[in-house]
Amino acid sequence: MTESTTIYQRPAELLQALIRFDTSNPPGGEAACVAYIDGLLKSQGIATTLLEKTSGRPNLIARLKGTGSAPPLLLYGHVDVVPTTGQQWTRDPFGGDIHDGFIWGRGALDMKGGVAMMVAAFLRAHAEKTALPGDVILCIVSDEERGGDVGARFLVNEHADLFKDVRWAIGEFGGFTLYFGGQRFYAIQVAEKQPCWLRATLRGPAGHASTPIRGGAMSKLGKLLTALDEQQMPTHVTPAARAMFEAIAAGVPSPMDMLLRGLLDPAQTDMLLENMGDQRQMINPLFRHTVSPTVLRSGEATNVIPAAVTVDLDVRMLPGFQPDDMLRELRAIIGDAVELETVIFDPGPGDPDMRWFATLEGILRESDPGAKAVPLMLAAVTDARFFAQLGIQTYGFLPMQLAEDFNFAASIHAADERIPVEALAFGTDAVFKALGRSGG
Repeated sequence: MTESTTIYQRPAELLQALIRFDTSNPPGGEAACVAYIDGLLKSQGIATTLLEKTSGRPNLIARLKGTGSAPPLLLYGHVDVVPTTGQQWTRDPFGGDIHDGFIWGRGALDMKGGVAMMVAAFLRAHAEKTALPGDVILCIVSDEERGGDVGARFLVNEHADLFKDVRWAIGEFGGFTLYFGGQRFYAIQVAEKQPCWLRATLRGPAGHASTPIRGGAMSKLGKLLTALDEQQMPTHVTPAARAMFEAIAAGVPSPMDMLLRGLLDPAQTDMLLENMGDQRQMINPLFRHTVSPTVLRSGEATNVIPAAVTVDLDVRMLPGFQPDDMLRELRAIIGDAVELETVIFDPGPGDPDMRWFATLEGILRESDPGAKAVPLMLAAVTDARFFAQLGIQTYGFLPMQLAEDFNFAASIHAADERIPVEALAFGTDAVFKALGRSGG
C-alpha cells in the first residue's frame, strides 16, 4: 500500500501539501494544486472531471455512488487564498510547517484546511467502501476569494446539471468552537451576509499643486473616510441573528444569558457590544450592514491636484435586505454629494433549511459529549450564494475544536494563519461521519 493510498489517514500531511502550492488570488494559479488533488483521486480509481472557464483556473468534480436512499450530498471548497503582501509572518506562509502543535500557512483556515478535511473524508469513504445514503459529490473550486467568476459562479451558471437533485451541501465556514460564559459551542453556518461592492467618486477643481485648493476632491475624500470611521450603520436584528443568539443564550448561565438576549433589542445592542471585549469584533457585523474602504485611485502626477478620486467600498449587507435599503442608510452618513456606483451585488441565500442541523449537531456530540451546536450567520460571504440558486442549502461544517484563547476570526486572512493539528483531525472525522448520514 503506497503513501498516497493512505493519505486520508494523515490529513495534516495532506494540508501541508496543499499549503505549499502558492495559490494567491490574484492571480490564482490554482492548476497545480487542483492537479495534486486530481492525482490523489485518480490513483484510487476515482473518476474526475476538470472544468475551466479560464485556462489555468480549473474546477474539479468527483462522485462516489450511494445507495439512492437519499439525495446527493455536495462537498465543496476553494483552493485559492488571499495574498500575503505586506504581512509579517513568523514562519513561511507557503511552507506548511508544523510547529507548537499547529500547521502554519496561508489557507490553513481559509480554506485549505477545510479542503483537506473534505478530500480525506471522501477518500476514506471510497477506501472503506462506506455505505452512503446518497451519492457524494466532491467539488474543488478556484477563485472564491475574488468573486467566484471562474469557480462556483461558472459551475452553477454553465454546469448546473452536475448538481441535479442536491438538497444539502457542506462548505465553509462553520463548525468551529465559540466560547460564551465559559461554555463551548460549535457554530454551524446556515446563513451569511450579501456582498455589495460600491465605487465612490468625489470630484473637485483641478489645478497646479503649488496653489492649494480648499474643498477639492481630496478634501472630500477625507470627510468621507472620517464619516465612515466615526459612524456605523443602524442596528437590525435579522431572524438568523436572533436564532443564533437565542440558542447561545439558552446554554449559558446568568447574567451572560441576559446580556446575549439584550443584544436582540436594537435599543440596547450598541451599548452591550461595548462591554463584550474581543468578541465585539465578531458580533458587531451581525447586527448591521458594514462598509470598509479598501482601494483608492487618484491622480497621475505629484504636481497636479486631481479633479476626481475614487474609493472602493466593500459593503456586506445583512440577509433579507436589498441594495436600496442599504443605500438609504449609507447616504444618511456620507451625504448626497458622493457619486456611488454598484460594482457587484450577489443576492445571498434565502431563509435557511434547518432540517439537517440536528444530525450535524449529533455528530459533534459524539465527538465532544455535552457539545451544543448553534446556527451561525457569517459576517462574510462564501460560494454558498451561488449554490443557493440551485436550491442547495449549505451547512458550514468544518468542525474545529479550538482553545478558548485562539482568536479564530482574527486569524483568517492574517499573518501567521494556522490550525491546530488535532482540530484538523477532529474535523476530518466529523465530515466523514456526515457523509454517511446525508439522509437526515
